[in-house]
Amino acid sequence: MARVSLVWLAAAAAVLAQPARTPVFQRGVCFTAERGVRYGSEESKKMLRALPAYGVNSVALVPYGFVQRNPMQLLPAGPRSWESEDGVEALAVLARQLGMKVMLKPHLWRLRDGELDNPQSRSGFLSAYGGFAEHYARMAVRIRADFFSIGTELAPSTRDEAAWRAIIARVRAIYKGPLTYSAIQGPEFETIGFWDALDYIGLDNYYPLGDGYSAADALARIEKVQRRFRKPVVFTEAGFSSAVGARKAPWMDETANPVSLEEQLRCYRALLEAFYRKPWFYGVYWWKIGTNGYGGKENNSMTPWGKPAMEEVGKWYRQGSR
Repeated sequence: MARVSLVWLAAAAAVLAQPARTPVFQRGVCFTAERGVRYGSEESKKMLRALPAYGVNSVALVPYGFVQRNPMQLLPAGPRSWESEDGVEALAVLARQLGMKVMLKPHLWRLRDGELDNPQSRSGFLSAYGGFAEHYARMAVRIRADFFSIGTELAPSTRDEAAWRAIIARVRAIYKGPLTYSAIQGPEFETIGFWDALDYIGLDNYYPLGDGYSAADALARIEKVQRRFRKPVVFTEAGFSSAVGARKAPWMDETANPVSLEEQLRCYRALLEAFYRKPWFYGVYWWKIGTNGYGGKENNSMTPWGKPAMEEVGKWYRQGSR
């Protein structure tokens, strides 16, 4: 009897150690390795420790893989990269100690414009991507990631629904926690057919805001997808630069446009007001907080760090309503 009890307890402990598949509200930021400060360094850890003061309960760690051609191969971040596997793991451990959850969100650097338009090149890419996704699924298990984004902005490969369903199945055989995919706004996000196979509908949300900083158009587009699939929505990225014109082109970063802290603040506030309390909305990861702490009031990039937009994030995140 004692032996049976020990076996049962071990099995129960293994189940409890797995990430929960029940939707969790993610008050997040994307925490990216920036020039001069690698993941896992003391400076990166110091920056990570600063985030809970703003109510941040989730961080996306973003390792970059690389594309090698002829033949196409997708290479994960190596030991000398800014996002080495040891560095990712060190930050994941610290994030848990600080009470934060971790999303592993690999990117590819860099696909050429139009590279996946051709069916033949798309087929070669998807054949390679399965192994790339499995590599990071194993990393997600190793670092005990709470969420795993299986890909980021890989249109038009996502037109091949059968191939992506096969990739999802391969990943689920390795990583048992909740999955999403990080689609870019517009046609990719609005036409993906495999959201039902994932746990969250993931959106890198750079839909422009309308006159008066209205998010009504973005809300309508996103709600249409959510009503079809009945899955929780998480913004795996969202953001605006602190520059004049950011509401019209949220994706622009480090341009020649003049600094406008007010523009960024109003855009952040508009997005939070439009989505935060929607019952199907489960959080946002702002793009981005850098390991080197770059930002400040003279900086017009997309980081909110050291700017009024970060204080606005803190007001929403600390209120505890979600």
